[in-house]
Amino acid sequence: MPAHPIPPTLPRDRAEFEAHYAKDPDQWFQYLSDAYTWMEEQEANQTTVDRKLVELQVQVEALQGELQLSQARGAEATSQKNWIVERLDAKEKELAVVRLELYKAQTAAFPTVASLTPTINPDPVAKDRVAETVGAPLSPVTRSTASAQLSERIPDPDKFKATRADLRRFHNAITEKLTVNRDRYPTAVSRMAYVNSRLNDESYKLIQPYIRHGTCRLPDYYDILDILHKAYGDPNEARTARRKLDTIRQRDRDFATFYAEFQCLSLDSGLDDNALAPFLEKAISGELYDMLLTNPPSVSNSQVTRKMEVVTYLTVGFPTL
Repeated sequence: MPAHPIPPTLPRDRAEFEAHYAKDPDQWFQYLSDAYTWMEEQEANQTTVDRKLVELQVQVEALQGELQLSQARGAEATSQKNWIVERLDAKEKELAVVRLELYKAQTAAFPTVASLTPTINPDPVAKDRVAETVGAPLSPVTRSTASAQLSERIPDPDKFKATRADLRRFHNAITEKLTVNRDRYPTAVSRMAYVNSRLNDESYKLIQPYIRHGTCRLPDYYDILDILHKAYGDPNEARTARRKLDTIRQRDRDFATFYAEFQCLSLDSGLDDNALAPFLEKAISGELYDMLLTNPPSVSNSQVTRKMEVVTYLTVGFPTL
């Protein structure tokens, strides 16, 4: 049946309709029956559509309520986030003050070096004896003499390349430099100025907002390192190291070079020695692994240590396994 019944013909007037009806009443009867049935179906369908429309309206109202609730929760979460950020900023400022006070307390606790200028004995007899023995008064301590008492100056580290790969090298080198030569950089300003001088142009832009009138306003140089770690460090350092431990291979490298990289990743991963042993077994070359299987290790503190004893023994005479 079509979408709606179609009459046998479309008469132009009543006379034409009566003539056609008189000619074929059965056809017109069938049309009227179909039209009546179609109207009943349309009425039933309309009832169903009205019911579904009401259901959809109820669903829309429920979704609108959920949307309003989600928006309210989002606004509450944003407010909580802002509060946490404000508290974090306040705590960071308090931490900076505590660090500064700690540094001042540490520097104040350093013992002062007594003057090297000899005292004059008031005893005239002793004075005569000194004059007779020495023949001339002792020369005063000069600036060059005082500078000779400073720690031996270690070379300046290369400038930071503003990359994640170079961050560890720069951090360790700067820390070592300012630890060994701390007497050459006795103030926080001098230490921060030195660290800033070892930054390239890109990384220096991170510190530039803290520079006022040529002086860095941070508490000390480790705050500069913290800023660099936030910008260039890996937030998932342990997970990244574990993923690299699973893929690292010795291949044709000598064992010392390979193990240096393996040990660096081991420290970053946070895994203990027993957990690292399977990674080491999988990473070493096939030839070395076969030797390890045929030479059981001696008893020691950990699996990695035991395997390293055997590996060290096996690699003697095999520098490029």
